[in-house]
Amino acid sequence: MSIFQNKHILVFALLCIGIGAGAQERGIYNGDAVFIGKGTVATGVSFGFDSWEASGRNGFDLLGIIRGLDGYVRETDVDVQGAWFVRDNLSVGLRFGYSDTRISMDSTQLADIEIPDRHVSRQAFDGALTCRRYLPLFDGRIAAMFLEGRLSGSAGYFKNYRLTSNGKEGDYDDVWRASAGLYPGISLFATRNMAFEVSMPLLEGGFRRQKQDGTTTDGTLSRAFLNFKPNLTGLRMGLVYHF
Repeated sequence: MSIFQNKHILVFALLCIGIGAGAQERGIYNGDAVFIGKGTVATGVSFGFDSWEASGRNGFDLLGIIRGLDGYVRETDVDVQGAWFVRDNLSVGLRFGYSDTRISMDSTQLADIEIPDRHVSRQAFDGALTCRRYLPLFDGRIAAMFLEGRLSGSAGYFKNYRLTSNGKEGDYDDVWRASAGLYPGISLFATRNMAFEVSMPLLEGGFRRQKQDGTTTDGTLSRAFLNFKPNLTGLRMGLVYHF
């Protein structure tokens, strides 16, 4: 990613936090406007699906580097949310999510390295408590930036194995994660009650623990993290209904 792109992402994030006192004076940020009023209930959902499959008599060659590729990848994720506005432009709520990833590859050659058949399966469930503050733009009725704080937790598993004459051989991991973070974004009303939203992580910190029970291994891996940077891989889009 270029420096030019990074600068624009950072500017977007800073605006969502509300940095820049001159915005209100120039009529961009309208602090007196009510974007969403007290007592409103919001429900929303976002969904993602990605699938690809490679096959052929001798597999599929990718960029002349990966040869004999034969297999598939399927990714699915869904996220639902609900919130109640305790004050004008301020809400508290809950989020729940589910993600599923499945990878199945037969024998593949990477450059001159032979990669045996590999199968990966991952599932995770997560939930979060949220608090969101909206910053109305212009007349405050169509668009607003927001900053959402979250306390999140997730649990899931990760399986990595191959098929042998003895059956499945590999590793099974239980994974737990707890985190807190700030998520800036923008909300645009498409109809009177339906809004389109885009958000991404800006600041995240927490703890992750992975316990492994494998064919020949048995151990744990722990990680503490703190990231202060926009994360485009965590970009989320969704529709939210207000009533």
